[in-house]
Amino acid sequence: MTGTVHPSFDDVPWATAFVRLANHSIACATCSAVDEQGWNLNLPCKAIDQLNEKYRQSRHWERHVRPL
Repeated sequence: MTGTVHPSFDDVPWATAFVRLANHSIACATCSAVDEQGWNLNLPCKAIDQLNEKYRQSRHWERHVRPL
């Protein structure tokens, strides 16, 4: 064992943004719309765009602001 402490998923600041993004994408009729072959239609959704931006910003903070 190296003695290294690894944070849990709940300890990282982007976890909440990721969970919100994931929950929306599976519950939203627009985000989960598929064609007759089952392929996702990738329809535009303002809510997912906003959630994705919040997730992206939280990951940016994690990489550039949080001390190692």
